[in-house]
Amino acid sequence: MKNILKVFISFAFLGSLFALHGKIVFYDGTYVLGKVTKVDESSVYIIPVGLDTPEGVLIGNIDSLNMENGMVPVLNSNVDYFYQGGVFTPNNDDWMANASQKDYHEHIDLEEEFQAINDPKKHWNYFNFSLNGGIPLFVANSLKEVESGQMAEMGPNLGLNIQFPYYPVGPVDISPGLRFMTFSYKANHLGSLKAVQIGAFTNINLRPILYFFPENLHLTLDGGINFNLATDLDQDLFTYTIDLPLGLTDLKDEKYAGPGIHFGSSLDYYLSKIPIAFKLFFNANVVPQTPPFTSTFTYFGNMGLSMVLILKRNTKNNSIR
Repeated sequence: MKNILKVFISFAFLGSLFALHGKIVFYDGTYVLGKVTKVDESSVYIIPVGLDTPEGVLIGNIDSLNMENGMVPVLNSNVDYFYQGGVFTPNNDDWMANASQKDYHEHIDLEEEFQAINDPKKHWNYFNFSLNGGIPLFVANSLKEVESGQMAEMGPNLGLNIQFPYYPVGPVDISPGLRFMTFSYKANHLGSLKAVQIGAFTNINLRPILYFFPENLHLTLDGGINFNLATDLDQDLFTYTIDLPLGLTDLKDEKYAGPGIHFGSSLDYYLSKIPIAFKLFFNANVVPQTPPFTSTFTYFGNMGLSMVLILKRNTKNNSIR
């Protein structure tokens, strides 16, 4: 009895070893995906996805059998090729054996279908990059005009984020990333500044906690450190009224550069059928003041929209005919 069991296990192992992915299509349009272990004159033996043992399907019920290597061993319930042990053998007794299969061949992307079944990764589990656009909504008192109290003339914020996949950490998912953003402001007591911000951030996805949200809608928290560098700085004392510290007579040799931080939140919506997402974000940005006060900080808050491209490989139309 033990020997019989060993032989049965050996045959099952060998069958699975030489199996090829295939798709059985029935006449009503339904189909079965799995590993084909054998094709003979009466049946196709296939291990369906999710099962461990082969099932026999009668040839008379099969419209076509499409293999991952492009072969079509069964067509219109006729066996053109037998298959066993990794070898295809022409059915020389079948008048269909020499018929061209190209006229009937339908491109079937088996790799994509198997990936869709066996790969549970969602859009937010891939690398992505996003284009950002925002406008400042509020500022610190140091970014308000001294006399009128009005907000300084703030330019729009444009940026690019590069973000890694999310990783589970405790009750949330966390993703690191890199951030590039422009900002500018102009005030009589500060001068005119245009600057670029380069930094790193951590994004915290609250989706595992807020599981009752729709699957494609995510609330995230965001925070990071950055370095700010002026691309254009105008502090002409004949144009602007800038209070200088004692002992300083001009600002010609002053440079604008220094660290900063940002933190905020976003509401993200991922499209289901294409690798695109949109983020409605709100951020608070802490940056150095203009010279000669770069050792102190100011801040502004901005709100905007991001368009995210998910870096997910598309396998469609990549298979070999």
